[in-house]
Amino acid sequence: MKVFLSAFADEAARDFRGQLEALKNNSIGYVELRKIDGVNISRISSEKAREYKAMLDDAGVKVWSLGSPLAKQLYKKDLAVEIETARRLCELARIFECGNIRAFSFFTGFRKQRGEIIRPKLRELVGVLSEQHINYCLENDTGLYADVPERVEELLECFPEMKFVYDPANFIVSGCRAEDTLKRLCGRAYYFHIKDARGKRVVPSGFGNAGIDELVKRIDRDCVCTVEPHLFAFRGVKGTFTDQYDLRSSRGKFDLAVDAFKKILTENGYAECDGCFEKRQG
Repeated sequence: MKVFLSAFADEAARDFRGQLEALKNNSIGYVELRKIDGVNISRISSEKAREYKAMLDDAGVKVWSLGSPLAKQLYKKDLAVEIETARRLCELARIFECGNIRAFSFFTGFRKQRGEIIRPKLRELVGVLSEQHINYCLENDTGLYADVPERVEELLECFPEMKFVYDPANFIVSGCRAEDTLKRLCGRAYYFHIKDARGKRVVPSGFGNAGIDELVKRIDRDCVCTVEPHLFAFRGVKGTFTDQYDLRSSRGKFDLAVDAFKKILTENGYAECDGCFEKRQG
């Protein structure tokens, strides 16, 4: 059983060369593209995408998913505009040779309009990606409709072709209990965003209440885990291994987030080899 690491490398560096260097130095073979040289992936031109793809190939890094903002503003944006964005993202996915686009639901303040948003708006977007054989990967982002298990399950039932990105920290920030979300949704996850949380505060894996250790124990198949540091306000915990990192820098926080998750994998019997973590027998 293997765990392949991906990451939001835009949290390591703004410039793309710096992002690729961070991935290489941390032995991460996949990336979830969100911002490149400060530009959101949904606004990258095809010409620039081909340039970036060449750089990725030279670095030996593959694109796992496009970390798009798709559907986040669906409640107020014209549907035709969002459909055009979806088609544009599909074109970029083909250039980057990836089959996944991370996407969202819509803000919880518009729950009363859920019927008119889910059908036809969300259905249209999911359909655009499905027609292009690209996975619509729903993340449980805080403050959006699918931020708690029951509403994630509702959307997954509405759209059988939709995939689910399990983000354990987002559930904690949304007021959920890790044991509940793990039991209900860990097994339905297509892949995982890896960050931890204590209350409303994002912390490195193992320093919060999101159950990262239990999540790793529940992995029962080859899968991809995308490290998403989000350690913007984290200052370290004195007397722990966080003391080894320069937490005044983006790169230091990125390295800490990666190493904290690798530590949990290792403690659960995984060994790093050939660009992934493989579960040792016995």
